[in-house]
Amino acid sequence: MRRYIIASHHLMAHGLADTLRFLTSREDIIDISAYIDDSDLETMIRTAFESFDPEDEVVIMTDMLGGSVNQQFCPYVTERHHLICGVNLPCALSLMLQPENIPLTADTVRNIVEESRQHLIYVNEYSDGVNSDDE
Repeated sequence: MRRYIIASHHLMAHGLADTLRFLTSREDIIDISAYIDDSDLETMIRTAFESFDPEDEVVIMTDMLGGSVNQQFCPYVTERHHLICGVNLPCALSLMLQPENIPLTADTVRNIVEESRQHLIYVNEYSDGVNSDDE
């Protein structure tokens, strides 16, 4: 089974998970919002992983590289546990819409990350050929 964890500083993870639940109708997303109370991040992560079966594939999405949240997940990285940082909605949605009967490969995850980078745009300088008079 494929499992999903979204983790961030403060409430970003909760908001992203809530949006993904709305778009995908999936209720099995674990969101971890760190540093909003006295909860211990390491304990929250361990509790999440203890709820999984050893053969589960886990997709972990965090807010930023080098941040304490992302660093806490590094010991959990394996061939079946994928850690993606700097996650955005297009990336998370693409990951969640992958067929669950086909294991994720490093190439698949890498391609999704690359494609999702195309959605980070400074719109003031972006032109896609759409005529604004058409709207």
